[in-house]
Amino acid sequence: MKNRLAEQDEPLRALHSELFPEEGDFYYDSNNDVKLRNKGINPMSEAYQLKVNLRRHKLGVEPYMGSVGIEDVTGLISSWEYCERKLASE
Repeated sequence: MKNRLAEQDEPLRALHSELFPEEGDFYYDSNNDVKLRNKGINPMSEAYQLKVNLRRHKLGVEPYMGSVGIEDVTGLISSWEYCERKLASE
């Protein structure tokens, strides 16, 4: 049986995974990708980073692992905060 806290967080984690799958990309990293991420370098292509960051920016969410394509991050919120607000408004 799941504990209550895990059950309460399940809708938040599910929504987050659905809306921001890029934050789970590291699960599929090669050894070289891991080394790059550990150095703060996003191993994903610039085209992918741009696509992801533009989508996130439209939602008012901070870029993920660098700000390719986004110059102003003022007032942007975290992806978790976005999901918390979205669930609270439903």
